[in-house]
Amino acid sequence: MEITLKNVNGKLKNSINKSLSARGFYWSERKAEEKKFSKLVDELNVDKFFAKILSLRDINIENYNDFLEPKLKNCFPNPSTLDGLDKATELIVELIVKEKKIGIFGDYDVDGATSTAILGRFFKEINVLFEYYIPDRIKEGYGPNIEAFRRLSEKKCELIITVDCGTTSNFVIKKANDENMTIIVVDHHQQVSDLPNAYSIINPNKNVDNSNLIDLAAVGVTYLLIVSINRKLKKLNFYKNKKEPNLFNYLDFVALGTICDVVKLDLFNRALVKQGIKVLNKTNNLGLQHLIKSSNISDELNEFHLGYVLGPKINAGGRVGKSSKGVELLLSENSSHCMIIADELNKFNEERKKIEKQVEESAIKKILKNKKIICVSGKDWHPGVIGIVAGRLTEKFYKPSIVISEGREVCKGSARSVSGFNIGNLIKLALENGILIDGGGHKMAAGLTIDKKKIPQLIDFVDKNFHEENVSIEKYYDAKIF
Repeated sequence: MEITLKNVNGKLKNSINKSLSARGFYWSERKAEEKKFSKLVDELNVDKFFAKILSLRDINIENYNDFLEPKLKNCFPNPSTLDGLDKATELIVELIVKEKKIGIFGDYDVDGATSTAILGRFFKEINVLFEYYIPDRIKEGYGPNIEAFRRLSEKKCELIITVDCGTTSNFVIKKANDENMTIIVVDHHQQVSDLPNAYSIINPNKNVDNSNLIDLAAVGVTYLLIVSINRKLKKLNFYKNKKEPNLFNYLDFVALGTICDVVKLDLFNRALVKQGIKVLNKTNNLGLQHLIKSSNISDELNEFHLGYVLGPKINAGGRVGKSSKGVELLLSENSSHCMIIADELNKFNEERKKIEKQVEESAIKKILKNKKIICVSGKDWHPGVIGIVAGRLTEKFYKPSIVISEGREVCKGSARSVSGFNIGNLIKLALENGILIDGGGHKMAAGLTIDKKKIPQLIDFVDKNFHEENVSIEKYYDAKIF
């Protein structure tokens, strides 16, 4: 239909009448330089439609083959370009050679689970003693905590490696240092303030890193660390009397974590996923074999199966079951044990779906239509699904959404945003203004902890501080197909 184009909050954006889609978006065709895609038509012998799509993705004659059939050998970076990686490698190799035990603290989502599992898988294969710890989403929340570090330390871990978390854990890591623990952080989340005083922090998104690997998921960063450790061990003739692990076989975990963390599929990530899916279709990992079998997947596995079938089941343990179940599945070498865990994860996932639907329906009823930001709370809402529900509300109403699970006094919340509005900065601002107990995040997602009494104050605060200037209902398509 033809109506005057407005932004999401009703203010006039353009005086010209435009066509809006059924969901209220204004769609425009992306413009491409005809010279560029005409050259692709001539030199690659492809049709104009396909050439335009390639051109819009900055694909040219030089990188065409790498885009369509990415190969790791053509784009694999030097792990040493990651700041702090060489320092971490030296210490880890030293402990491996001395036969010391190493601890791994991983996040409870798929990226954290695969990062933990890929390190554990490597350590197992080269006979290194290790322990891992996955925090309980509800009882412990996101990120490292000193009690978990103490448990790993009590188990004689000489070093603790955090994966998919730790970049903002200044206080906890300081406490660990004070108690003579050594911490290495392997992460990919944005640096918010000063970095913690860890032994080494490997994170392509920290301010001082110049690796240009900002799109890697944590499992991708962890894989580069393993490659570096393996190279160092080879130089020391560590494999003189033992079999060297084939790290190519680990790409099934890398593909799974990368797809499920919804990172940008740049050239290197595309290659990791492309090769990882090939490995996954022939995986020798018992846990994945049983999860695939219990999921009744008969076709060849593709990115859909990773993102919408296998990933959610591994995630379900952290949401409504036991957080460590996903890692336990991926590291188990007992077929019967794997079958039991895969069945448990399937049941957890079905439970998660039911809970999620109930919370979403309840949340929709509580939405105040006159507010620019959706901010709703409920006492019976399971903390394990509020992030998913916030994402659903944002998608449905195209507004930033905050969903809070009420406790007796302390409440947990999860936020999701729309393109053009930094929800992480808003949560940080609410924290600075004393409204929140804790909080943080990035442009599109954030988490928070709040006193129950302050929820009404938060609702007013976020609404007043919503800056809509960069939020638009404009979307773009590549080309018309008819």
